[in-house]
Amino acid sequence: AIGVTACSKTLDTEGLESQLKSQIEEQTDGSFTSVDCPDDVEAKAGETFDCSAEEGSGATFTIRVTQRDGEGNVDWEVVDAST
Repeated sequence: AIGVTACSKTLDTEGLESQLKSQIEEQTDGSFTSVDCPDDVEAKAGETFDCSAEEGSGATFTIRVTQRDGEGNVDWEVVDAST
């Protein structure tokens, strides 16, 4: 017998982290040292998850990411910031 396992598609969060970092820096004129998103996020339209970002000054931000589709297209917004 052959076992079949259903695998769900996951987002390329490393690529997303880089993309978010560039977009945030562009919009805020800031310099960010890191953007971290969870690993193993299932690619699914409408799903949300949070990433964290740290600016060079030490300020941290929470970024809420919403998936527009199952192909890795997302919208994001900063939902929390602390200095």
